[in-house]
Amino acid sequence: MAAGVSLRRRVRAAARERTGASSADDGGAVSGGRPARIRARAVVVDLDDTLFDHRESARRGLARLIHELGGTATAEIIDTAEMTAERLMGRRRAGEIGRADYRRLRIRHLLADIDQRLEAGRLEDEQCDLLYERFLEVYEEEWVGFADAVPVLRGLHDRRIPVAVLTNGPEERQQRKARVLDLEPWVLGVWTSERLAAKKPEASTYLTVCGALGIEPGAVLHIGDNVEHDLHGARAAGLQALHLDRGQAFAESSQRITTLDAVLGML
Repeated sequence: MAAGVSLRRRVRAAARERTGASSADDGGAVSGGRPARIRARAVVVDLDDTLFDHRESARRGLARLIHELGGTATAEIIDTAEMTAERLMGRRRAGEIGRADYRRLRIRHLLADIDQRLEAGRLEDEQCDLLYERFLEVYEEEWVGFADAVPVLRGLHDRRIPVAVLTNGPEERQQRKARVLDLEPWVLGVWTSERLAAKKPEASTYLTVCGALGIEPGAVLHIGDNVEHDLHGARAAGLQALHLDRGQAFAESSQRITTLDAVLGML
């Protein structure tokens, strides 16, 4: 059986070299339980919430901070802290509060959630800032990737399909994530919005990476968790694209997968 699978892979690889790329079913569907085939000569993948598990990392960091503050990090408290962060981020995006207020309010709400309301009311802004910096430290110490991230990258590497990472984020932090998650052996590079001076879904971001790979956009598959950035933006730039919906929050579509390893059955 293994020999047969290996042979089929070699045949598919040879076909890719002969024919280049063409889209199939808008870039990968699950129809009748069987994945549609995608013909791509390279893959570009998002980082945050695609390879890097931001939510799990943040929850672990919160648990450590709560413990240091003398509280008990129950799932309910961490869930509440997540909802508070989402609500405050909405206010920040709306221009109601700034970055510093967002951070300080998160700390004060967290203290109240662990029954330290008095301390929350007495805390100076500078002390809130120090506690938030401590949260960032333990969050980064808890960085973790999704279980399927490295195996999928390794699988693509074994098939001689080049992979690049394209991410909106600061250069130093995103490169450090790639090192911590051990992505570097399996990808040709990590391109950040800071490095490119442009953010997804601007077409130049995808096209610059395609140019660096030396492969035309139509022969490149882009995968990521954000519908606008990783699906619509990539397709508008001429790439094939799949939306990675790990939380299964969206309706089934021909461009949606729910696990990253599903892509190995499509190529």
